[in-house]
Amino acid sequence: MGRHLVAAELLEDSDNETAQAHARFAARLGGRVGAVREFYGVIAYRAGDFRTASRELRTSLRITGRTDVLPMIADSERGLGRPERALDIAASDDAADLGVDAAIELIIVVAGAYADTGDVDTALRTLEIPALRHKVDGRWQVRLWVAYADLLERAGRQEEAKRWMTLAADADTEGLTDAAERLGRPAPAPAEEPTWADDEQVAVLDAYDPDAETDEPDLEGCTDDVLEDDRDDVLEDDRDDDREDDRDDAGEHRDGHPGGDAPQGDTADGDAPQAAAPERDLSDDEESGDEPVGEEAERNDPEPPAPAPAPAPDGVSAPEPVAAQHSASERGPEESA
Repeated sequence: MGRHLVAAELLEDSDNETAQAHARFAARLGGRVGAVREFYGVIAYRAGDFRTASRELRTSLRITGRTDVLPMIADSERGLGRPERALDIAASDDAADLGVDAAIELIIVVAGAYADTGDVDTALRTLEIPALRHKVDGRWQVRLWVAYADLLERAGRQEEAKRWMTLAADADTEGLTDAAERLGRPAPAPAEEPTWADDEQVAVLDAYDPDAETDEPDLEGCTDDVLEDDRDDVLEDDRDDDREDDRDDAGEHRDGHPGGDAPQGDTADGDAPQAAAPERDLSDDEESGDEPVGEEAERNDPEPPAPAPAPAPDGVSAPEPVAAQHSASERGPEESA
């Protein structure tokens, strides 16, 4: 089916009968496909087969619900000699949903239907809409100008008709009308489409180029004194950097924190906690002759002497010292005697 549709599109200008035959066969194969029936209707409409066009386009409208085919259906009714039906189609509810371009096309058909009934003045007033003198979506409606020029000519206003036809011929750069041919002048050249050569080119550059110049300094012509001076300058810069780093490190250690900020203590008054006093070496104190003070003095004092025994009353012998008693018990009876 697709190949027949393509063949019909390609043969439409050169062999219209064969193109219609391909479209008709495709419509038989895809009778329930709205796009295929619409394609066959458009081919028939361009060929002047208005009866087939009206039938196929109405069928596609029922299948797809697309109302943009209404202008061609109404014009097909005009081609069949039934302008009243064209006016009825324009007044239907489906016509209210048309877009801007389709609505302008339907207005052109309605004006032609009025002209077919002999009412040319009404047909001219039908086309006198804002789109006649203003752009729509940035484009002039050249088909509307040609239709207006034709009606002016039928009304006997030749000068105005020629002026509108000339405007259409000058503005029609897309070949939508035959205004230029009717005036006997060449059609304006269409705007050239951008080609690949006009697009931005993307080049791939290899990062490694063996033939490219290196960034190494040119030492040719430099004496040994110049090179020695440069080396001394580099070494001096390195020493300055090392000294700067040492000063920074010393400052961090002195502050007690890498960032230089002292750590905050958990004191109630917010003052920083005081560092604990280092332990003192007692041996150094003894050698230096300094007397220990405080708790150290208490720890180093010898035990106080035992108090002297109180004098015994008369007639009572004083008890022997504990050490003497122990020594007496340790000696034998012979030794005690």
